Amino acid sequence: MSSIPAIPLLGGIFILYLVYKRFTRVSLDDIPGPEVESFWLGNVGKLYRSLIGDADFKWQEQFGGIARIKGPLGQDMLWICDPKALHCIFQTSGYNFAKAPERIAMTMLTTDHGLVSADGDVHKRQRKVMMPAFGAPESKALFPVFTQCAESITSKWKDQLFDAPDQSQVYNVHTWLSYATMDAIGQAAFDHDFGTIDNRNGEFVDVYQRLMTKTFGRLSDGRIFFLGVSRYIPLRILELFYNHMPGLGLDLVKRNRALAHDFARGIIANKAEAAAQGKRRHDIMSILVRANSSEDHTTKLSDYEMISQMRTILLAGHETTSTSLSFGLWELAKYPAMQRRLRKEIHEAEAALKARGQTHFEANDLDSMTYVQACTKEMLRFHPTVPHNQRMAVKDIVIPLSKPIITVSGKEIQEVLVPKGTRTILSIAAYNRDKSVWGEDAHEFNPDRWLNRSEKRDVSVGVYGNLLTFSGGVRSCIGWRFAVLELQALMLELISNFEFSLTEEAKQLRREP
Repeated sequence: MSSIPAIPLLGGIFILYLVYKRFTRVSLDDIPGPEVESFWLGNVGKLYRSLIGDADFKWQEQFGGIARIKGPLGQDMLWICDPKALHCIFQTSGYNFAKAPERIAMTMLTTDHGLVSADGDVHKRQRKVMMPAFGAPESKALFPVFTQCAESITSKWKDQLFDAPDQSQVYNVHTWLSYATMDAIGQAAFDHDFGTIDNRNGEFVDVYQRLMTKTFGRLSDGRIFFLGVSRYIPLRILELFYNHMPGLGLDLVKRNRALAHDFARGIIANKAEAAAQGKRRHDIMSILVRANSSEDHTTKLSDYEMISQMRTILLAGHETTSTSLSFGLWELAKYPAMQRRLRKEIHEAEAALKARGQTHFEANDLDSMTYVQACTKEMLRFHPTVPHNQRMAVKDIVIPLSKPIITVSGKEIQEVLVPKGTRTILSIAAYNRDKSVWGEDAHEFNPDRWLNRSEKRDVSVGVYGNLLTFSGGVRSCIGWRFAVLELQALMLELISNFEFSLTEEAKQLRREP
């Protein structure tokens, strides 16, 4: 044995280990799935390059709630939209399905070590500290801020429409809503005026406005491939790679980080000083600073974690709401009767409001506006801003299925054993169109489905209307109440004051991933 070279011996042992792992691991080969179109990209190339929902809806129709798909270089993955499976992954086994390291590395580019990228005990600790800022009373208290930002759009548009022919004009509605939500997040979260609607924004806001489309727009084949194979690279090395390697097209992200850190330090220092003086401001960051100061030193957030939460709030609370409402208004522009019905309910509620001697809606007034509530939920169901979540099984785990499937070998099964390390793509887009949950017309925009809908749920998945738009369980969107009220404030103001119709260009609009 001593005469055998050490390197070939070690190489042989490693090959034997790989062969052993290949034949002893739990296999997903018996789970049916789509044909692989590319060895280099697998099925995820089609998923990330086609229009949102195109691949999901096809797989849902063909394979039901679960399918085996391939990642780059033939990696086995699971695509899932089955309600019971999603309930298990999000609710009952939330921390057994973690965010994969390669996904965390990408997330940290825009949120650092905040709530979105944290996992396990760190996530539990961060969420516990942040919860007091995102409760129902705290979110409702911010409704006047959202209304004020919506009224700013109304004021601008009415001034421009006054001299316009037929009092009609073409607007890029999403751009204006993006301005409004940026101003709303500034005032509601930080008690800070970005001045975006009034065109007083500087480089900081401009970078945020361009961040998603310029950096994370349509993915190239190279990026899809690298994202898949980066699972084999340790997280720390991936962080260093993204942070320091030139030529990756991440210059805007790095500039965003530098500007955001400077902004966050100033805001946090201001909030800490106000808290020390006994001033009780009600913006999210002030509440968070007070909550953090009362924590034990072993559980409180570090300065870096506080900065990370600010970046998370800015990113998650900005484009998401404006995109949701943009597509919601797009649908209402297609269906004038729905739009008129919604406007009628709003005007009737406004008349009742004035009869009571009030001038502005409060958050609680919305509870009695049934069609407003129905339209809100249908907008969020039909056009979820985030079409997929990605998770990784941290151990071998069995997930149940709502409906049995027939395997490749012909067996009927109602649960699937997911091997440790398996990457899963959880289809929010497909679940939100599941006919067994939402009815045979699930692929139609129909707010009426919510008016006679039973509150009883066969399976609990999401936090709002049982939608998966805000995710669910231990990793559900902490700011979902904030987002819903912001969307409703904007919708009330704009539908009350304006009629929306489609331009020829808008009829050709595409939902790119």
